Amino acid sequence: MLKKLDILGLELDNYTVREAMLNVEIYLNHNEMNTIETISMSMLEQAGRDEVVHNCLQELDLAVIGEKEILTAAGVNSMQRMKETGENEFFHEFMKRIIRNKKTVYLLGEKKADVEHLYAFLQDEYEKAKIVGQYAMEDCLGDLDAVVNAINVETPDVVFSILPSPYQEHFLVDNRGKLSAKIWYGLGEHYAADEKWRSLFRWLRRLIHRKKLTNRLNEYNNEK
Repeated sequence: MLKKLDILGLELDNYTVREAMLNVEIYLNHNEMNTIETISMSMLEQAGRDEVVHNCLQELDLAVIGEKEILTAAGVNSMQRMKETGENEFFHEFMKRIIRNKKTVYLLGEKKADVEHLYAFLQDEYEKAKIVGQYAMEDCLGDLDAVVNAINVETPDVVFSILPSPYQEHFLVDNRGKLSAKIWYGLGEHYAADEKWRSLFRWLRRLIHRKKLTNRLNEYNNEK
C-alpha cells in the first residue's frame, strides 16, 4: 500500500492508524512541536487557491485523511484504510494514547460555542482526558500574541484546533515557532458543527465538495 498520495500537487500521508500511532509516540517525546491535521476535501480546495494553506499542508509532520472520498479520488482501494477513515479511528486511538500517557490538552477555536461543544464532546466520550484550558478567537481583543501566551501559560502537551481553514493554517504558519506544546492537532471543521445539525451538515458538505474535488482532480490530471 502506498504510504504517500499525490493529490492536486500535495503529497499526503496514507499510513494505517497503527503506523501513524508510532509517529505520535515519538512526537509526544519531542522537545519541538510536531504538527498533525485532519485533511478534508474543503481543505484541499483551499490549498488550490491559497499558497499558505498549500505549503502548510505539505509541511505537516502527519497528514490524516479525514474523508473516504479523498482516498477514492486518489485511487486507494484498501478496505482497511476506508474503514479507519470512515470511523475516524485515528482520533479515537490518539485520545486513548493521550489519556494513557496522562498528557494535557488545550482547545482552540474561532467561536466560543464551538469550543464549548468540543469540550462537552471530549468530556462525554473521553472523560479521563485532562483539558487544561480553552480559547475562542472571538474573545481576542488584541493581537494574536495574547492567544499564544494564553496557551503557553498552561503548557499543554497537545493543542486541539477547530479553527476553520484557511484561518487554521495561517495561524499555524505564523505562530508555530511560538507555541510550546508537543503536538498541534488541527481538527478543522470536523468537530465544530452544532450536534443537532452535525450529520446533515457533513452529508451536504461531502456531496458538495466531492463534486468539486472530482472536477479539480480531472483538471489537474489533464494539466499534467
